[in-house]
Formats: sequence, C-alpha cells, structure tokens
Amino acid sequence: MDCSLALVSDDGDMPWSDSHSMASDGSSSVVMPTSPLWANPVQANRINTGQLSPISNELEIPAVGVAASAVPTMIHSATSSSAESSWSTSCSDGADAGEETEHDLSWEKNSDDALTVPKIEPLEDDDFQMDEVKEAPRTPLPGSSSLSTSHAKMKRPRGRPRKHPLTPQVAANKVAKGRSKTGCITCRKRKKKCDEAKPRCLNCEKNAVVCEGYHEKTIWKSGRERAEEERQNRHSLPHITMQPIFNGVETPEDMVFLNHYIHHLSGVLTVEGQHKNAFKDMLLQMAVEHRGLMHSILSVASRHIDYDTPYGVKLLSSNPKVSLTSLLTRSQFHHNAAMEKLCEPVGNENDPKHKTSLSPRYGQMLCLLLQTLAEGNPNGEHRVHLSAYKNLIQQSPPPDNAFLIFITEFFQYRVFADELIRYPDIRTPRLATEDWEPWLEIQPPRLIGIADGLFHYLAQITTIRNAIRANMAAEVDPVVDYTSLYRAAEIDSAIREWTPHWPPGDSRDRVGLLYKQMMWVYLFRTIYPPSATSPSTLFNQPTTTIMPLSPTSQPHSARTPPSSERPMSSHTTPPRAESPPPIRYPPHHDQRITLAVDESLAILDLFKPSDPVQTLLLVPCLVIGCACFAPSQRDRVRNAIRTVRGYTGLRNCDRIEEVLEEVWRLMERGDWARVWDWQGVARGMGLDFSCA
Repeated sequence: MDCSLALVSDDGDMPWSDSHSMASDGSSSVVMPTSPLWANPVQANRINTGQLSPISNELEIPAVGVAASAVPTMIHSATSSSAESSWSTSCSDGADAGEETEHDLSWEKNSDDALTVPKIEPLEDDDFQMDEVKEAPRTPLPGSSSLSTSHAKMKRPRGRPRKHPLTPQVAANKVAKGRSKTGCITCRKRKKKCDEAKPRCLNCEKNAVVCEGYHEKTIWKSGRERAEEERQNRHSLPHITMQPIFNGVETPEDMVFLNHYIHHLSGVLTVEGQHKNAFKDMLLQMAVEHRGLMHSILSVASRHIDYDTPYGVKLLSSNPKVSLTSLLTRSQFHHNAAMEKLCEPVGNENDPKHKTSLSPRYGQMLCLLLQTLAEGNPNGEHRVHLSAYKNLIQQSPPPDNAFLIFITEFFQYRVFADELIRYPDIRTPRLATEDWEPWLEIQPPRLIGIADGLFHYLAQITTIRNAIRANMAAEVDPVVDYTSLYRAAEIDSAIREWTPHWPPGDSRDRVGLLYKQMMWVYLFRTIYPPSATSPSTLFNQPTTTIMPLSPTSQPHSARTPPSSERPMSSHTTPPRAESPPPIRYPPHHDQRITLAVDESLAILDLFKPSDPVQTLLLVPCLVIGCACFAPSQRDRVRNAIRTVRGYTGLRNCDRIEEVLEEVWRLMERGDWARVWDWQGVARGMGLDFSCA
C-alpha cells in the first residue's frame, strides 16, 4: 500500500496547527507531486525557515541545472523525536526494485511549479524556535565543475534528519595499532602506558618516577648489509698510526724479546740478583733513549732463546700472535740494525752529543759480546768486540763513573779468560797484559779475579806457557828454562797468599777458593809439560812405584808376578766380570795434581743448580777438566758443565764440552803433548770462542 503526502508551497503562511491537522486526516494515502523541488524562487523567499536537506548522510545536494548562487539556503528543522513518519514516499511490502526506483524523488528545476518542502514533524519540545536553528557549515563537494553535466540520480536515504547536523568528517582508514614496544624503560618495567615523550616521558614525571630513558632502536640487517656498513665505516674513519712507546720495540716479536731480556737473561748474567742488576738498571735505562742500544738488547735476547727447550716451546705457545719464522726474521732485523748503528762514525770529541752517545756505544759492544756467548760462535767473533773495547776505552772512556766501573770489570774478565782458549799468533796482538790496572777502583766488585787481582797471575802463567810452547816447537832442551821456573815460584807464592773477601753467606766466597785452586792447577800443568820420549804410565802397568789416586788410597804392589809363578789351585776360579778400562796417566805423574782436582770437584758439587754463581763456574770447569785423568772425574765435570748450561742458556758451554771431550780422547790415546796444549787442540778443531 502506497502512502503519499503532498505539500503545496502556496500554503507557506499556514500556521503549524493547520498543517498538523492537515497531515493528520484520515486519508491513508498522500501523493507528493513530482514537480521540481525548487520550482518558484519567489515563493521560496517567503519561506524563511532555512535550507532543508533531504539527504540523511549530511551531504548537500545542489539543484540540477541551476547555479549554486541561485539556490536558497535552507536549514533542517526536522527532528528524530517521532519514529512514525519517514521521508520515504513508498512503503510497499512486496515491491521489487523497479517499483522502488520509480518512486524516487527527482530534484529538477521547473519555474512553473511551486516550491515544495518536505513535511516538518512536530517536536516534543513545544518551546522550540526556528530562529534558534543555526546554519550547518557548508561542505565543499569534490568535482563541482562536473555537476552541470551530470544528471546522476541520488537515492534519498532513509531515516529522520538530525536536528543539529554534524560537521562531516573526512573518512580515514583506521589502522589497528598493536602493543607499543618503544616506551621508556621505566614504563615497560612498571607495565604502564607510556606517552613516549623525549627525552623523558611525561607519565614518569607526573608520577614522580625517575625515567630511565629509551632503549636504542635496533634495526635488523642482513649479513651483507652489516658487512657493507662496516666497510663504509672503515673507509669513513680517519687513519691513525700508533707510535711505539720505546724506540725499536714495535711488534709483538719485539715484546717477546724484551720480556725475555728483563725476566730471564738479565738475571742469569749477574751474580748479585735482581736487586742489583746492572743489565737492567743501567743498560735498559740507556736503551730507552738510544735506538741502537735497544736493537742490540733485543738482538742478544732473541739469540739467547732456545726454541727446542721446554722454555722455548712454552714461549711460542703463550704468544699466539708470533711464530718461529717471524721471531727469527725479527731477530736478524735487530742484529743488522744494531751493527748499522754501531758502525756509524763517533764524531768530534768537542760535540756535546759525542759524550752522551759514548755510554750507549759501550752498551752495544757489551750486548754484541754476549750475543757471541749465547750463540756459541766458534769463529773468534768475540775477540773483535774485545779489541774494539780496548781501543775505545783508551781514547774515550764513558763519562759516567758507575757505568765505567761496570763495563771495565765485565770486559776485562772476558779479556783475561780469553787467554785460556786463544792460541798465540804473531799477526794478532795479545789483549791481556800483565801490568793492567783499572781506571777507577772497582767498588763494589761483582766478579772474581778483576778487582782482587787474581787474574793478573793468569796472564803471567799464560806468558810462561807461550814460552814453553815455543821451546817445544823449536825442540829446545830444556823446554822449561830457569827464568820460567823462577817466575812460576813467585806466582805460586802469590797465589797462596791471595784470599777472597766476600760477605758472610755469599756463595762467591766458596767460588773464590775454587778459583784459587784452579789457578794453582793451571800453573802446575804449565810448568810440567810432558816429554815426547817418556812412556805413558798405566794404572795396571807394573812399575816400581805407582802413586795413589788420593791420599786415602793404599799403594799398590810394585810388581805383579807372572802367571807361571802363581800357586796352582785344585779348583777352577769362576770368570770375573769385565774390569773397567785402565786409567792412563802422563809421564812423571804427580799425586798433587790429582788431589787438587778432587778438591776442586768437591767444591763444584756444593753449588745448587739455581745458584747465581753458576755464571762463574765455566772457567774453572775448563781448567780442571783438562787435568781429569780418571773417568769418574770427567763425569763430574760433564755434569757441572751441563748444569751451567741449563742455568745460563749460553751455548759456549757446548763448545767447552767439545774441547774437553777431545782432550780426554787424546788422554786415552796417550798423546800427552797435545793434552798439555789444549789451546792447540781447540785451534785444530776450528773452535775459537769465549770460555767465560
């Protein structure tokens, strides 16, 4: 059933009561004309109620074919207080979509029709005044320029128009916002909503809570992106060069050498211990300011390390940044750099830099001399540095008296000890002199034989030995003349009167007694050379008198009866175990030398392997070892040399053992002339080294 309502604009002046009664007639169907809505603009001016929009979605529809300025402004006056009436013009229950389309309103312009307005329902509030209704803000329509050409029909929405239309809002897509994870640390701990204000959130300040700030925002990046970013950062960062804090100490290999010198090598070179170590207190202090001396220290430290020992293996394992090849390469570099600095010209004596560079130059000589000992150099290279020291010390001694005393004792000890290995040669001058006197009084002494004058007797004995060697080569008879015997008697008297002076409890006091006994053995062996025509004496050979090995030994029978004179026994004697080889003695062997050797070996056995005086025991081992005729004595000397080698790590100990092994082999052969001249034996072996 269709229901239509027709409102004529001629009754625009009709009061509200008449209109209401008119709308409430009993007619069940009211037909609204389909004439244009805004037919007569003159009559529209008579209605001063404002613009009424028939669209419930609050969109303003202008008239078709009429300019926007000609459309009168209307304000909605309907309310949603009653649900009985509607803007619908048809209420068909079974109508299809076609019928509904035919009843739609058509808002077209026609000047002959009267202005038709929709029905205004009464309000519940009787005090409502039309003057109080305000005009809704106009909403700009997109594409207004195309309205004149488009005749699209707009479907009238259902529902009662609003009394106060809302300002249309631009439709925006709402994005579902999940739980925020960028709040401040404090709010996240307290599980409170954070306003994420920077630098401190207002929620924390409002609640009087200390805001801990925000986590650093991290952005996930792939491995390729991170690598590219790191590469760009490396190229963007400025390049800096870390300079070494010490001249010459530039690589991890250099640090290995320096630590070895400080903690190991400098300790085995001194006898006084770490609290009076001149190799650190003097040399290392100068090396900080002198590059050449630092190269020399690192060179000798690198040559001293034995990488085949457990210490060397541990050194490599504890320093993963270095390798054996890199250490050897760096060692050769420091040696070449040290030699280059040493060979630079000294300069003018009046130059102030000349005096400041003297002490480091002596230090370089000392380190290079120690390097020959550490390497066990057999080519006589040590004598080059000793000769350079002798020449320079006479012309330009160092200005520092303490350093002068230190290097004088160190070098002069090696100069005197070199007499025990050096074979005399007229082409090379002799370094040790009998009348040598120190520049300054050596106080306090560190070594034995220099400050106390004992090594002066060693030089005098070597002079006698060289004269006897020359007589033996010239076949002069007798080889020991009266002058040599007279000087030997004076030396023997002086050695007996010599007494070491060391503090009580110092191990050097016992080493002094060993040196005194060593000096007497050297003198005795020198003035009693073997005769080339004298037969050798065997321990088991029948002789008239055979001296015992020690004073406690019983003398043996002078004659061994032959087997035919022995009484025959009725039973056979079981075979005995193989007897040890016979002991071969030189002709005219004297028991005194055997006694002196036994006493010296007894002193050697007193020192512990970790005793610092092991540094001073190599020279006595050479002299005493050349007088050991019994195998038991030789074994004790071998053990003593190996103990010194283990403590000091100096490879010249191996050279001394090689010479002694050759001398002992000559003893077994009975070549006593060569046994007496062990300097010639070392020369025949091609060994020229420092035995200190």
